[in-house]
Amino acid sequence: MERCDFYSVMQIITRFISEAKAPNQTELVYLMFNQFAVEHEDFDFDQGRVNRWLKGRDAVSPTITRFYLQDGYAEYLASDLEEKVFPLMTDVHKAEQEIYDLLMNDVSVSDQKKTELTEIYPPKNLTETADFVSAVLLFGMERKFQKREPKLLTSSTLSPFAAELIMSGTVPAPCKHFCGRDNEISELHNLLETHSKIFITGLAGIGKSEFAKAYVKTHKKDYTNILYFNYPGSLQTLIEDMDFVDDLPTDDNTTRFKKHNRFLRSLKPDTLLIIDNFNTTAANEPQLDVLMKYNCKVLFTTRSRFEVAFTYELNEITDLESLISLAAFFYTDTPNHRPTVERIIETVNRHTLSVELSARLLQTGILEPDEVLARLSESTAAPDASDKITLTKDGHTKKATYHSHIKTLFSLFALSDEMQSVMRYAAFIPAEGIRARLFAKLIGLENMDAINDLTELGFIQNPEMDLITLHPLVQEIITADLCPDIDNCHPLLDNIHRICLQHGVDIHYYKTLFGIIENITNRIIVQNAADYLLFIEDCFAYMEKYRYASGMKKLLTVMTNLLSDEALGTPNDRALLLNDQASCEGLLNGNYRKAIELEKRALKLCNADANLQLATNLNMNLGYLYQADGQSESAKQSMENAMLIIAELNEPSHDVIIMSRNYARLLAEIGEARRAVTALQKCSELIKSVSSEQSSDYADVFFDIAVIRLQLGDVQDANSHFVRAFKVYRKVLSDDDLREKAALAVKYFERAGISKLPDYLSLE
Repeated sequence: MERCDFYSVMQIITRFISEAKAPNQTELVYLMFNQFAVEHEDFDFDQGRVNRWLKGRDAVSPTITRFYLQDGYAEYLASDLEEKVFPLMTDVHKAEQEIYDLLMNDVSVSDQKKTELTEIYPPKNLTETADFVSAVLLFGMERKFQKREPKLLTSSTLSPFAAELIMSGTVPAPCKHFCGRDNEISELHNLLETHSKIFITGLAGIGKSEFAKAYVKTHKKDYTNILYFNYPGSLQTLIEDMDFVDDLPTDDNTTRFKKHNRFLRSLKPDTLLIIDNFNTTAANEPQLDVLMKYNCKVLFTTRSRFEVAFTYELNEITDLESLISLAAFFYTDTPNHRPTVERIIETVNRHTLSVELSARLLQTGILEPDEVLARLSESTAAPDASDKITLTKDGHTKKATYHSHIKTLFSLFALSDEMQSVMRYAAFIPAEGIRARLFAKLIGLENMDAINDLTELGFIQNPEMDLITLHPLVQEIITADLCPDIDNCHPLLDNIHRICLQHGVDIHYYKTLFGIIENITNRIIVQNAADYLLFIEDCFAYMEKYRYASGMKKLLTVMTNLLSDEALGTPNDRALLLNDQASCEGLLNGNYRKAIELEKRALKLCNADANLQLATNLNMNLGYLYQADGQSESAKQSMENAMLIIAELNEPSHDVIIMSRNYARLLAEIGEARRAVTALQKCSELIKSVSSEQSSDYADVFFDIAVIRLQLGDVQDANSHFVRAFKVYRKVLSDDDLREKAALAVKYFERAGISKLPDYLSLE
């Protein structure tokens, strides 16, 4: 008997999705939950998370389920099914019949529930079909989740084994207007027969990424596994951030890297690994040697030159008809102006992105084709020296002016001040993209008009769902031409700063936020170094909360460089820098002895009279480091120094809450459990005064009390506190964070010798 739940219903729906119209898994779920997505712009439809839902490995996010269980909200699910999912299906009626049979044959569903769900069955029209399917889907989401065992079902680009192990790495489909590369695709396939590692290089905007995706679409049946990843700036980070089904919430970055790398090393030549936008150098990428030793085939797209493997240069499209077809995709009047369009194509040196943007410009009607041609010809005749790039082709060197053409086209669109402002902010969008509505919220837009218009013009890309990205070449030109700085980007920086100061607030999109911050440090012009230093200091503290290693290291470098100017900052800024260095040594590297020495230096440098809060933090952090290093007495002394200052300050804050919890944990660890519980109970009252009972801080206190009660053998009281904690966790935490809390609670139960786990820890 097949159990009727979200997994089994989705199995039926996806089986009837037309192959020609099939979106990827993330897009399908986004389309189905579209109304939820619109109202929750900060929700992350993470590829790995969605993959787990559709494979029956995890329950659908409780946040989504609660949304549709609100009175009348099931209609939104039905509406999105009818308007966005059913048009993709080959036989909606047949799928509806199979879902009906699935429900009626499930003996675990009561007759009363079956009668309730089939009240309108058989449906008389498509709207009633959507109502029926949405009702069964919501029932499947709401009922107690049962984890499915792996099934040997092949994914589109993964073997049965790999598909059950790897939750990320899905290959995106090429853009709809991809054309003109059939010969190159065949040539690349032949080269991969003899070269296991190939770097696809070429001009920015020539179409390298789409070419790699198109290769997969053409030859996916020739490989057992195909994995695709966008280069995040470090192969170490790329490998650590891969999503494997057996990753544990307690795994640190080193453990994840070793585990994932071990699997990648085991892959054979029938696997293709694609690293897109590998725009770095061998000298700056220490893990490149590791990848080069993999047995599988690896395909890189890059603008750099590498000598460590075969390089395949992707040149301009030679077939003029393909380029005319590309232009016609965006400029509908191409047939009537073909001679001029052909001259425009030749003027921009057949550069793919330039052809696309030229066609989009023509479609707006701002200028006539002859006028566009004239302006592009002018930029070709007298490009700036900085806009030229040297290329080697057929033994000859030539100068390409694609950079100048893009700049000219950008100016010809005559973007409004608001659109230019949006583009300036867009220079900081991470390579992985950002949800459009979240981006609008961060930059303070009241509506989506400017973003939608820029997407229509081609400057902002919309590869899937409501995700928006910027082409790297456009990003470079925007940075150079619109000069994003502290002043003209202050609304974005102010909003980010505000978020980072709210330490007690949990956000689901922190990786996206931190990606923006890292790009800010790379691209922004700094006029006021003092304000910028404060911004970076507070961003570091928020990254520390999430243990976001790459960002913490990046910001530490920025702070170090800023404070190398002796005229900038105060002794307390330098004390904070030492504290942040200690955090990286202890939290990220596990080098507690070195971290302790750094923290001692920070305390010695700190001017407590000028900033008692900083002195409190430094004492508490030193205590935490002593505790992690097993020096309990020293830890207690440092933490009690901090608690004395807290009493003197009498200023409730999130930092005070965290410090109070750390002190209570130490008391419990050294055998003073009852004092620890008393401290935590006082802390819970403090949280209610400065925050909310519906916050992770409040839940964390009850979690800590539960752990101590468990250690004292009071299982009943421990359970009551765990129940209170997880009631809040389910409302405020992301799926991954909730899973991590449950895994931690399980560990404490196991240490107490309790094997039968309570129901509230069942997230499966």
